[in-house]
Amino acid sequence: MLSWVLLAGLARADDVGGYAETRAQLYGGLEGEAWETHLRVRPTLELEPLAWLRLVATIEARASGGRDSEQEAVELLADQLPQVVLDECPLEPAALEPRDLASVERLFVDLYTDFVDLRVGRQALNWGSALVLNPTDLYAETLLTEPWRERAGVDAIRATVPIGDRHQVVAVAALTERLADGEDPEGRFGLKPTFNVAATDISPVLSATTDGEPFVGLDLRGQLHVGWWLEGGVHLGGDEPQVEASLGVDYSFMVLDLLVVSAQYTYDGTGLAHPDDYYLGFKGGTLPTPDCDAAAETFDVSEEQRFTMGRHYGLVNAHLALLDDWTVTASALVNLQDRSAVLIPAVQWTPGSAWSVNAGAQVYAGEGEFHPGTDLTTLIIQPDPDNEVIKLPIDLSGLVPDWSVHGYVRYSF
Repeated sequence: MLSWVLLAGLARADDVGGYAETRAQLYGGLEGEAWETHLRVRPTLELEPLAWLRLVATIEARASGGRDSEQEAVELLADQLPQVVLDECPLEPAALEPRDLASVERLFVDLYTDFVDLRVGRQALNWGSALVLNPTDLYAETLLTEPWRERAGVDAIRATVPIGDRHQVVAVAALTERLADGEDPEGRFGLKPTFNVAATDISPVLSATTDGEPFVGLDLRGQLHVGWWLEGGVHLGGDEPQVEASLGVDYSFMVLDLLVVSAQYTYDGTGLAHPDDYYLGFKGGTLPTPDCDAAAETFDVSEEQRFTMGRHYGLVNAHLALLDDWTVTASALVNLQDRSAVLIPAVQWTPGSAWSVNAGAQVYAGEGEFHPGTDLTTLIIQPDPDNEVIKLPIDLSGLVPDWSVHGYVRYSF
């Protein structure tokens, strides 16, 4: 209801922006429908009734067609499990959400004073200088394979205190979205002072959750013939400390309009130590689980969604601007332990200030995390905990694409 109230208020806003977008995507190697389409309208309204006060609201209305990944997963498992097993060990589908809906993506108030700037409400939070994989981020999101998507909004209070012209302190108090699931909320708190010394931004990071997960980190970014960054820290809440760190460089070449090349190494101590330990459920997601103890233990689907499951990664990126309105990018993220990779070429054409046309692909190479083979995509379930003889192989390869191509057109207003 709130979404539609905000939509009705757009006509009375002082400043209205946003965009409308249509996107199509085609997959290779999947069971069921191979294509999907999406329509999105994402208007933003801004009101500035006073010089020290700004109100911002963004809603998103969307509709989808074609492949329904959650439903395809349910059907794939149901086709492979005999009915007698389903009777004793029923299939519990993942929670399915409506495919056509509207939601409030941003809704915050900015308050400006001489000493502190406050932002209160649903907002994007993004900490860290590294590319794609940000160890110090309070709410880490990986958008490498979804370039059309914005970061999710987080209900938070953020205070920014400037110190002179080159320094500042940022403090954040936020809640997770577990409120929507009827669970107790988890609070996250972060403190990030930034000091600029010798043309280098130095940012110690302290954060913690109400579940007792403290984190201590450091974010450095500077310029020394090449751009460079070092971002990392230590999670202290588990049985033993877990280190995450990203180290990278970039350099600009005067090729055509401009060519920027970047490279980064990331170590993630929260991942699995060896490729032999990998399993698809570690990444979380919406894999349906047969409702019996033995099957649930075998599937072992993590509640927390992750983009990677290993510990050592390399990332290279090239960004080429040419002919004023064309941009070509190419990225490659490689698991340095199993040598699997995702390759992402893309091109963007911007014929004027309002329109952009985008096309790209994702190609999965090697055999491992990003392109799972039989070892990762075959699960053995034991429907009856008391009968170790009855074991059933489940083939999940139909849920993992070999490649995909996408295209989307966006009109900004």
